[in-house]
Amino acid sequence: MKRKFLVWALGVSFWASLALAGSSPFEPVKERLVREGFSREKVEALFSDPRVRFLPEIMPRKLTWDETKLPYQQFLRPERLARARAFLEAWRPFLSEIEARFGVEKEVLVALLLVESDLGRHHGHYEVFNVLASMAASSDWERVKPYLPQELSPEEEARLKEIMARRSRWAYRELRVLLEISEKYGLDPLALKGSIFGAFGYPQFVPSSFRDYAVDGDGDGRVDLYTLTDALASAANYLRRHGWRPGLSREEKKRVLLTYNHSEPYAETVLAIAERLKPLKDTEGRKGGSGKTAAPGT
Repeated sequence: MKRKFLVWALGVSFWASLALAGSSPFEPVKERLVREGFSREKVEALFSDPRVRFLPEIMPRKLTWDETKLPYQQFLRPERLARARAFLEAWRPFLSEIEARFGVEKEVLVALLLVESDLGRHHGHYEVFNVLASMAASSDWERVKPYLPQELSPEEEARLKEIMARRSRWAYRELRVLLEISEKYGLDPLALKGSIFGAFGYPQFVPSSFRDYAVDGDGDGRVDLYTLTDALASAANYLRRHGWRPGLSREEKKRVLLTYNHSEPYAETVLAIAERLKPLKDTEGRKGGSGKTAAPGT
């Protein structure tokens, strides 16, 4: 109950601080961008766009996020697996090309995309720019402090200050990259929709992952993570660049997946889905094996 109150109070505090301060919480972010080489004219025009909004709920969500409590079991339901199998068959020729090019099994790529965006069906409704800019602007503890719950212990306050500062720094770096890739690829940074944590596209890349690992999967000269061809190729490229190769053990595959999402349940779920998508002859294992894989947490 206390944690729920903290989330609510943090949200209220951001709104209150914004209203009472009388200035945009984005001012420090804007000034830093200008100091670091971005055109003041472009920065002012960008932050003056009516689509730009300060989202006070983002940082509280980050402070209380618990990855272990997400319902990963839903991806192992029969209807989800049936859809994944149908997708695998429909895209088998392209997936085989990607597997040959990057060395990542097609079943793993389908499993990853199923978890990340339900095979491209859902990729988030938050404006990525607003998410990252709001988190980047949430580093000013003095702006927030008067409106935090008064019963915070010194230990809780110190912990929140450390987390907020760290995540604000991360968000600023990602915001910078978002502006850089938007200019390079001719994107509208305010049009990108994604998750509450700034990940976008079917494979849910943050801007730095887009910069470093996104590739053109269909040869059309563009990189668009809202297309399945580029999404699958980019996810495969990411995994390969982080050590994926044919012949890895299950534990080695898991370690690579943990670079994609630092969550044990996530990695276990992707592997479990992939194992269920493989033909029976590939999953039977050694003589006497059942070919069945236990669901994560069972």
